[in-house]
Amino acid sequence: MTGRTGAALQIFAGAVVLLQTSRVLAQAPAADEDLPTIRLSGAGIEMLKLAVPRAEGDTGSAPAATETLSKDMDITGLFQVLDPGSFPAQLQSEGLNISSALWTQVGAQAVIKMKASGGSLEGRLYVVARGDAAVLSKSYRAGDIRDAVHEFANDVVKSFTGQPGVFGSRIAFGFTGHSEHEIGAVDVDGGRMAVLTKMGADSLLPAYSPTGGEIAFTSYLRQNPDLWIVSAGGGRARRVSKQPGLNTGAAWSPNGHTLALTLSFEGNSEIYRINPDDGRIEARLTNNPAIDSSPAFSSDGSQIAFVSNRQGSPQIFVMPASGGSAKRVTFQGKYNQTPRWSPRTDKLQIAFTGRDERGVFDVFILDVKSGKIDRVTQGKGSNLDPTWSPDGKLLAYTSSRGGLFVNNPETHHEVLIWRGSASSPSWGPAKRQQ
Repeated sequence: MTGRTGAALQIFAGAVVLLQTSRVLAQAPAADEDLPTIRLSGAGIEMLKLAVPRAEGDTGSAPAATETLSKDMDITGLFQVLDPGSFPAQLQSEGLNISSALWTQVGAQAVIKMKASGGSLEGRLYVVARGDAAVLSKSYRAGDIRDAVHEFANDVVKSFTGQPGVFGSRIAFGFTGHSEHEIGAVDVDGGRMAVLTKMGADSLLPAYSPTGGEIAFTSYLRQNPDLWIVSAGGGRARRVSKQPGLNTGAAWSPNGHTLALTLSFEGNSEIYRINPDDGRIEARLTNNPAIDSSPAFSSDGSQIAFVSNRQGSPQIFVMPASGGSAKRVTFQGKYNQTPRWSPRTDKLQIAFTGRDERGVFDVFILDVKSGKIDRVTQGKGSNLDPTWSPDGKLLAYTSSRGGLFVNNPETHHEVLIWRGSASSPSWGPAKRQQ
C-alpha cells in the first residue's frame, strides 16, 4: 500500500476515499455553517494548585514515582502542578507530613507526599485549607512502581471529584515502524510503549474490545484491507473478516458480542454487523448509494453514529443499532468525520473531527440533544480522530504537531503524552478498582 493510500484511509477512518473521492468532496448543502471557534471566558474552571514534592524512598523508585504522579495530575486537566523548583528546602525535607501554613506561602492548595520502594508506595494527600492532617493516606503495592502510582492517582482524583481516574488504562494507535504501520499501545501518561502487531504490512484503525482484552484492526498483510483481532498484550493476530474490498473501521458493541464495520464486497461501501469470532455477517445496516463508514456504538448499544456523504459532503448521521432510518446530526461545517460516542450516560455527546473554513482539521463535541457543537482544539495544527477516556472526561487525539495528545474539554488543558507518528487512537477500558 502506498503512503498516500495509508494517509487517506487514516484521515477518513476507513472510508473509501480512494474509490469515490469525487463523491466525498461534493459540495455540502447551502445551509451548512462554519464550525465554531473556541471562546474561553474568565468564568471558566480554575485548576487547583497542586504541589508534588520529591518522593522519598530508594533511588530507583522515588524519582519514577514523582515523575509519574506529576504527569498523571497534569493530564487530568484539573490541577496546576506547581514547579518543585520553587519549593524551599525546608518543605522538601519535612517527610510525609506537612506544615499547611508553609505550603500556603508557596501558593499550594493541595500537597501530595509519597514514599516509594520497589513496587511499594505510601501516598498521602493534603488539602492545605484543612490543616496538617491528610485527607487520604493509603499504601499500594504492584509489580511496577508506575502501577502503584497510577492507583494512587486514581484515588486522588476520586477524592476531589467523587469518581476515580482512568490511569492504568491504555491507548492503542497506528504508528510508523521501520517501513510499515503497526499497532502500538501506551499508558495514559505515554509510558510503556508496546508494539502489539508484527504484521510486516500496513496496519491501522485499532479498536479496543469492551473488556480491553482484544483489539480489532485493519491490515494489508494479504494485499487486501482485512479485519484482524489481536490480544491487547500483543501476539499472533487472527483474521476475522476477509471480504473482497474494504473491511475497515471496526467498532465493538458495548457487550462485545458484535462488530460494526465498513464492507464494500457488494460494490458500495456500507455498514454491516459481523460476529467477532468468525467474521460471519449478521446484518447489513445501511443501504444507500453514498459512502457510509466509521460506525460507532452509543454507550447503551442502542444507536450507531456513522459518516455518510448522502447529502453532499461527509456528515455524521445516527441510526438504530439494528439499522434503518438514519438522522443527520451535524449541520455546521462541510466535512465532518470519525464520530465517537461518549461513554457517559448522563451526557449524549459525540466527539468528531471537523474541517474548518481554512481546511484545518480539529476536534469538536456535539451535544446530540441540543445540536450544540463545542470546539476542543484550535490554532495548533490539524487534530484528528478523537477517542474518549473510559469515564468520558478526557479526549485523546493525534495531531500534525506529531504525537498523541490528551485534552480535558472542560478546562481545555492539553498534554502531549507520546511523541511520534500516530493515527486513529482507541482508548481502552479502565482497570477494575480493587
